[in-house]
Amino acid sequence: MLGIFTDLEGMKRPLSAKRKSPAGLAGGRGRGRLAGLARGLVLLFLVLAFAAPAASASRAAVLSAEDDATLARVETYLNTMRSFSARFIQVNDDGRLAEGSLALSRPGKMRFEYDPPVPILMIADGFSLLYYDKELEQATFLPLWETPLWFLIRDKVDLRESLEVTEVQQDKGTLRIGFRDPERADEGQVTLIFSDEPLRLVKWRIVDSQGFVTEVSLLDLQREERLDPSLFAYDDLPMGPGGGRHVIK
Repeated sequence: MLGIFTDLEGMKRPLSAKRKSPAGLAGGRGRGRLAGLARGLVLLFLVLAFAAPAASASRAAVLSAEDDATLARVETYLNTMRSFSARFIQVNDDGRLAEGSLALSRPGKMRFEYDPPVPILMIADGFSLLYYDKELEQATFLPLWETPLWFLIRDKVDLRESLEVTEVQQDKGTLRIGFRDPERADEGQVTLIFSDEPLRLVKWRIVDSQGFVTEVSLLDLQREERLDPSLFAYDDLPMGPGGGRHVIK
């Protein structure tokens, strides 16, 4: 759901990159990637025909007592963050950049909005995930529990309950925890990256089934006592004559 759509029209490109057709995610390749995301839980991104070596090469980590203690500490930290807001910078595999704002309120609610010129807004309302294209005035609804990073907005974050941990690494004040869905282990993985002392979520890194990498860095992360409920409402979004509502099951 959150910053991991890797074919966003309007993202800043390297100077050497060629301008692509303004199809964005509404176009053929983008629609296929969106459908793949709809069928992925946490680690299942852009489900395509073949698994990439980068995804299939990872194996479940053999966790030490120290690793278990680290995971418990991270879970405690995430569970204390019932609501927060942040700015983000997304970097795609091809070097394109996008920025935006994020708001999260557990359980089940999140708003992920890109800055112009990227016309994308994503809202989780506790039941489903809305993917909204402002230019097309078109909405697509995805099952909330089958979207990337669903584990972050569950009422209780438990990284070991339904996920397979692939790495726990600590180095020079940085902590990295990698994991994937064990039932679809060949379709990608996600890594959460924290600064340590004090513990703070600063980035997530996603490798999809084709080996494409997307990184989302969080800036100015702020704990919130309460977020405005209107952030997670979408009934008033305009639906243009060329738009409409679609549901991916």
